Amino acid sequence: MSLELIQSRLEYTFKHPELLQEALTHPSYGHELRQQAPDNQRLEFLGDAVLQLAITQRLFDLFPNLPEGQLTMLRARLVNRVQLQTLAESLELGASLVLGKGEEMNAGRTRSSNLADAMEAVFGAVFQDAGWEIARDVVLRLLNPAIAAIDRKNTSENPKGDLQEFLQTTGGEPPEYRCESEQGPAHARQFEVSVHWKGSELGRGVGQSKKEAEISAARAALASRSRLESVRESDHKTP
Repeated sequence: MSLELIQSRLEYTFKHPELLQEALTHPSYGHELRQQAPDNQRLEFLGDAVLQLAITQRLFDLFPNLPEGQLTMLRARLVNRVQLQTLAESLELGASLVLGKGEEMNAGRTRSSNLADAMEAVFGAVFQDAGWEIARDVVLRLLNPAIAAIDRKNTSENPKGDLQEFLQTTGGEPPEYRCESEQGPAHARQFEVSVHWKGSELGRGVGQSKKEAEISAARAALASRSRLESVRESDHKTP
């Protein structure tokens, strides 16, 4: 697909179209040439920050009464590999990816990670070409339907479901709950439960039943925003 058609679908025309070309160039292309060639990794890094800030600001303005933890969960629903892949497919970015021959032969044009990375790189390219306000407008125009469909009620009332959804935006297994201790008489039992994901403990909680303790552990994990994002992003970057 031509760069002109992509720009039409973005509703943005690049002053420096070479930035868009770079955003669509997979690292495998330069690796096979055995030479340094511009690829989309740096623009992906930049575009991730642009995307995060645009969505964070939008949610902050839309939901002035929501606490930090719930805003984080809403953002996770909008900024994840599946969402980015969907956007890339709507723009048909796969048809314009510049790939090495090996990546081409291994279905690289439809690979989720390639499409998601290219979408982030396109956001980074728009930012480099036009600055923050235009880049923000492009991000929000593409994601407005998903933003409008957000269901805040489920976010606030189902911490175990919210935690699982947050962690599984990159795919993989659900979180694991472990009963660490059980104390007290039969009529007043107290359970302590920890929640783990891919080798990391995310939080602990207590309750008068295992289910109650699991919910408490999920809430504790959700409250630790920086740790949660670190764990999820490390998984996101794993090939």
